[in-house]
Amino acid sequence: MPHSTGIDKELLELVFDNVENGIYLVDGQGVTIAVNRKFEEMSGFTNAELAGRSLYDMVGPDNLFSGSASLLILERKVPVTATYSTKTGRKLLVKGKPIFDGQGKIRYIINTIWDLTVVQYSKTIDADTARGQMLVEQDIITASERMANVIDLALRVAKTDSTILFSGESGVGKGQLAKLVHRTSERKSQPFLQINCAAIPENLLEAELFGYEPGSFTGADRKGKSGLLQHAHGGTLLLDEIGDFPLHLQAKLLTVLQDQTFFKIGGREAQRVDVRLIAASNRDLAALVATGRFREDLYYRLNVVPIHLPPLRERREDIPLLLNYFIDHYNRKYHRYKRLSPQVMQQLSMLPWKGNIRELENTVERLIVTSKSDLIDSLVELQTAGVAPSGDRSLTDMVQTYEQEILLDALRRLGTTRKVAKALGISQPTATRKLKALRQHIGLTG
Repeated sequence: MPHSTGIDKELLELVFDNVENGIYLVDGQGVTIAVNRKFEEMSGFTNAELAGRSLYDMVGPDNLFSGSASLLILERKVPVTATYSTKTGRKLLVKGKPIFDGQGKIRYIINTIWDLTVVQYSKTIDADTARGQMLVEQDIITASERMANVIDLALRVAKTDSTILFSGESGVGKGQLAKLVHRTSERKSQPFLQINCAAIPENLLEAELFGYEPGSFTGADRKGKSGLLQHAHGGTLLLDEIGDFPLHLQAKLLTVLQDQTFFKIGGREAQRVDVRLIAASNRDLAALVATGRFREDLYYRLNVVPIHLPPLRERREDIPLLLNYFIDHYNRKYHRYKRLSPQVMQQLSMLPWKGNIRELENTVERLIVTSKSDLIDSLVELQTAGVAPSGDRSLTDMVQTYEQEILLDALRRLGTTRKVAKALGISQPTATRKLKALRQHIGLTG
């Protein structure tokens, strides 16, 4: 522990080593000051191994850590939340916060860490229900205050068994947050399963979810079949795209939420199950209730803890972080060495990303595999990669239009060019210049 005054040093050390989360302290140059006992347990590395070492020397492929929130904080000077892996096979979530001195320079970075490593899965599932059930190792990374608040809420409710309803557009990361809840819950060593209610035909969904008894319908397996509810016993089941759940089955799902019981198709004996249900939807369930397409009582049972994920265009500070993350990921996957020029990085940051993180990731992958040069520095490369203009408008025109919309929206919400510059990650002179040109273009005054 660093030297302290005013508070008993022994007490500080007791607190430092006995909190529930891991703690990793870094100085303003990226050098490790100290880690606590919980982090030693999580990571497999001791304080003696890490103290005094620079993160710049410990982060990267085949190094101790796959990534570092602290290094992103030193670059961007804002709090960052990220997940990364250790060389010892652990998966960690870190929330890093910078501490500034009187001159606005980073003096310390305090990282709070959660262990997301799944110890084991106690159940196996048969081939018919196995598709799409593997946990894909994907990272979370954000510098957005709104997303940080979303993650904080998810972490707070993870230790409970309350039902959560994640809402937000397609591709914003609802499934990732559901996995985060599972991995920080008391159920983390039990199964995490998910079912996409929109992807499975209505006549098969009941059998997939609830299972069936032998001979219960034509074509049924003679031995019968257990559904995902039974396979998720003790763990977590994500009902993705719950807005597409058939109306005639909603009463059956409501019984699961109320009593933790259900009947298989053709069954006469109630099955009891201990499972946490999490729902996700890109549709407005309240509107579906109003039009009679979703049961009101089921909606309220699902909506115990509502968590809304903002679209990527409303947290643009995350776009450069995600671009760099996916560029690094696909460079390593395809053994390439591609990079984006600052101009292209800025242009990509201004696009609307209606498909959110999923669309951004797909675009980066196309760029990596289709660009001819290692430096991607033109709009032609973007168009070749599939980010094509619509109608007769060039990509340059589209980017300019989106940039104008973003600037005007930010100015309306924030009121000053200083706040606009900070929110959009640009300098205040740049924000002032662009807004002045935009006012002249559209005839605004002031």
